[in-house]
Amino acid sequence: MKKGTVALVISSAVWLVLLVAPSWAAPQYLGQSTWTISLTQNEDGPASGSATVTAAITRMGGTYYTMQGCIILPDDGPVILAGGGVLIGETLYLNLIATQSHTGSTWRDTGVWQVQLNKTTINGTFYEVGHDFLTSSSGPSRNFGNHFNMGTITLTGTPIVLSSALAGPTSLLLMDE
Repeated sequence: MKKGTVALVISSAVWLVLLVAPSWAAPQYLGQSTWTISLTQNEDGPASGSATVTAAITRMGGTYYTMQGCIILPDDGPVILAGGGVLIGETLYLNLIATQSHTGSTWRDTGVWQVQLNKTTINGTFYEVGHDFLTSSSGPSRNFGNHFNMGTITLTGTPIVLSSALAGPTSLLLMDE
């Protein structure tokens, strides 16, 4: 085979992979659902309370996922959640960033959550470690705070099917005729 022909075959193969790959490797939106989070502990010890999380899960490929959602609280600003995770065995481990601007206040909250969801039940546990800041304070006595929360997360909406099976071809074979 001539040098120019080899380059053309390689170039054609690269373009074929680029054109075909997105159709089977594209992220797969799995849907939106709701969960009830129930608080069991905070920085002061045992605690109680609950809220509803509404979120969507997207499978990025293989065992990797993203989640985006919010917690709507009455008379306060929404908690916005976003992050990603990995399905290991029967558990989806998600690391989420959370932010909130409190209504009628200059307090701002940030937090890092770890959520562990059972692949079959889509129920699990969570914990959060966060920082708070009062934007209206100034000088050396600016108000910062820390917080901790943990508890359970229970599916109350439509189940979302998690899978670790690979979608589409895992290799591309070129055959001579």
